[in-house]
Amino acid sequence: MSKSYVEVVEQAISLLDDISLSDYKEVLAPHFTSSIGTHIRHIVDHFLALKEASCSGHINYNKRNRHSDIELSPIAAIAAFKSITEWLNQTCSNQLSKQRVSVLTEIDISDTKSTSCESTFERELVFVASHAIHHYALIRIIRKMQGKDLPEFFGYAPATITHLTHSA
Repeated sequence: MSKSYVEVVEQAISLLDDISLSDYKEVLAPHFTSSIGTHIRHIVDHFLALKEASCSGHINYNKRNRHSDIELSPIAAIAAFKSITEWLNQTCSNQLSKQRVSVLTEIDISDTKSTSCESTFERELVFVASHAIHHYALIRIIRKMQGKDLPEFFGYAPATITHLTHSA
């Protein structure tokens, strides 16, 4: 399985290694209703849903751990991401990537309605990594508003990075 999934997680660890608690918990209203910590916790929730599926075969993206330590502490978030990295390195194999999984997720914005569909573990790993990058893009904006710099391609999709580096 590709090391790129681990690299996505390591981007978060790198960000968290250099963030103050106040920056992590700050909500920049009215532009944002969530802190960096909230975005990080949401990313972790998705990876943990996938990790659980590696044993059960069922992914529930509706399960959230709002207001957890991960949302409130960069140290707790680093520990969670390191655990996810270890799991990705040890557990994720080519055999697992082909495993069929059922996915449960809410789909309706005006009513509480979930849908269930079939997928593969690797397809969901692609989704979770892409989903993390999407939230990194939002975190990038928050950090810029906080007056902080980030690595050049933090929050950029791999295809965008390829385009930018090959057309330069």
